Amino acid sequence: MEGSMFSVNDAIQRPLTEQKANVDGGQQPLLKAASRLPVPGLRPKRPTTNENEPPLENWKRARNLLAPPRRGAMSLAVSQPKEAPVASALRGRRVPAPPGSAPAPGVGDKKRAPWDLKGQVGDLRAKVATFKEKVQGLEGENRALEQQVAGLEQELQRLVARNGELGSQASSLASEVQVWQAQAKESLRKVADLSAREQQLEELVGSQKQRIGELEGATAEMEEANRGLAAQLKATEVQLRLAEGDLAQRGQENEALRSQLAAQEKRLHESEIERRCLHNTVQELKGNIRVFCRVRPLLPCERQAQKGMGHLRFPPEDNRALVLSKAEESHVGRERKDDITYEFNFDRVFPPSSTQEDVFEEIALLVQSALDGYHVCIFAYGQTGSGKTYTMEGPEDLAPSTAGMIPRAVQQIFRAARQMEAKGWKYQFTANFLEIYKESLRDLLVLRPERSGELEIKRVNQSTEELHVPNLSYVPVASEGEVLKLLQTAKANRSVAKTILNERSSRSHSLFQLHIEGWHASRDGRTSSVLSLVDLAGSERLDKSLSKGERLKETQAINSSLSNLGLVIMALSNKARLMFVNISPLEENFAESLNSLRFARKVNECVIGTAQTHRK
Repeated sequence: MEGSMFSVNDAIQRPLTEQKANVDGGQQPLLKAASRLPVPGLRPKRPTTNENEPPLENWKRARNLLAPPRRGAMSLAVSQPKEAPVASALRGRRVPAPPGSAPAPGVGDKKRAPWDLKGQVGDLRAKVATFKEKVQGLEGENRALEQQVAGLEQELQRLVARNGELGSQASSLASEVQVWQAQAKESLRKVADLSAREQQLEELVGSQKQRIGELEGATAEMEEANRGLAAQLKATEVQLRLAEGDLAQRGQENEALRSQLAAQEKRLHESEIERRCLHNTVQELKGNIRVFCRVRPLLPCERQAQKGMGHLRFPPEDNRALVLSKAEESHVGRERKDDITYEFNFDRVFPPSSTQEDVFEEIALLVQSALDGYHVCIFAYGQTGSGKTYTMEGPEDLAPSTAGMIPRAVQQIFRAARQMEAKGWKYQFTANFLEIYKESLRDLLVLRPERSGELEIKRVNQSTEELHVPNLSYVPVASEGEVLKLLQTAKANRSVAKTILNERSSRSHSLFQLHIEGWHASRDGRTSSVLSLVDLAGSERLDKSLSKGERLKETQAINSSLSNLGLVIMALSNKARLMFVNISPLEENFAESLNSLRFARKVNECVIGTAQTHRK
């Protein structure tokens, strides 16, 4: 539509432009020439002496006439009418000259002499007349062109209106074209999708045909196999009937085996009871109360002051003997008497080279008795610095190889309990840890033992000799890891102090108890026992310890309680007991070691009641 508008405008403007160019004749617009008419007031010409030469004055006057006009001088100009709006579009269009018009005067004429003013004026008047004729002709042409322009403007307005209508139609057609183009694109896309889908379907049909062929072949094979299976089925049915008869026979055998299994379980339970009885008998044969002696090795700081342990001798052929010897000098100091020897025999003697594992191997069966329902008590006795706490608990940096009797006993109890679960036994464990400091009880499983309140020992009831401590912390435990955490807490809360005889001396008696409750659901059997592990405070001689103040009170309380240890041992008549007597390897502690060994021998010679199992 816009292209048609441009073509119409070009068609209208092109003739107008050509007509304007014809009117202008391709010439530049005329400039106003200076007037050469005589000006009033000028002097007349002088007569020339020579006819052919103008006088000098006339020549000067002619030169002045040819000079540029002054202000106010008259000039000749041709007025041109104002162009119409459409006529301006015809500018530059050449208009042919009217026929018979004469050329402008002066063109091709001979140039007049400068002094011939009359001739020049005449020429100018002829030119003016010619120009007037041209102007009149142009005015007529201009009126004709204006009429033509008016008609063209009307035509242009009509074409513009038509152009607007066509533009509206073109816009609507363009919108419709866009819609149809979008629909065409969508149709092409759908065609492409359908083509792709058709190709996929063709490929799928081809693969399905191939699959059908394979299935037909497999079907034929399966039919052949089915015929073979049918034959096998018949044979299997025959075998099944035979197997049913055999199954009935095996069912009867299974019932017999169940009966045998029940009998075996009964015998196994009876064997377990018998094992426990025999185990207890073995423990009784070993002694109702057994005494183990252990001598600790020299510390690195002690090896410089004492070379070897000549005063201690361990017979290689007898691991139950220990000999102490001491040189005896005469009173006059001139002769040396024979060494005085002291021989001791216990259930087992452990030299300094013995490890924690060697020691526990000897008490493992006694610990097993606690799981079988017997009360077991293991305690360590000896002077301060003899290694009691190391034997019972282990060093500060606890490791599997250096663990003491308490953590090892706990590990064995839980390991054996897991093994007994396969035989139908279930167990529950409860732990407590207390200390006796200056004849008062302290709970080591609380944050501040010294502020835990006053504790005292009481009987469970009047009909039993069992004791308990009210308000003591009893913590349920389910694994050895939980017990080891409690041991660490108790060790941190225990009363220790530095003395002359020991860098880290235990100033109290500690008692760890593990309460064991077991039951067998199918046999309706129940057991209850307590494993007690005691680390006694070390005995001290006041003349050697040089204790003062608070340490002196602690030493007096410790020695007073140890003096009653024999009565405590006698009170344990219904328990399996084991006593460690720990000996220092230092020769300077000879007298204290001798006293400890003598007390241990008296304990080992005691004959007390037999341990009893506690069943419910």
